[in-house]
Amino acid sequence: MSRFIEDDDKPAHAGAGKHELARRLAEAALRAEEHGDQARADELFAEAERTDPQAVENVLMEWPEHPRTRRRRVPG
Repeated sequence: MSRFIEDDDKPAHAGAGKHELARRLAEAALRAEEHGDQARADELFAEAERTDPQAVENVLMEWPEHPRTRRRRVPG
């Protein structure tokens, strides 16, 4: 079952524009990290988190093997 009101990857509390922007920023951050530009990746992730943290989580769920995704997992 989806955590969202509508099953379209857009949280009910954030505007569609903010959600999409945060997704694009998070995806760009992952690509920057893959290319070795950690400073740029950190900047992009910070901006994405400020824009819509749920969008960042959604993107990270789509990249399960990326090192940043593995670092964010809570052991348990």
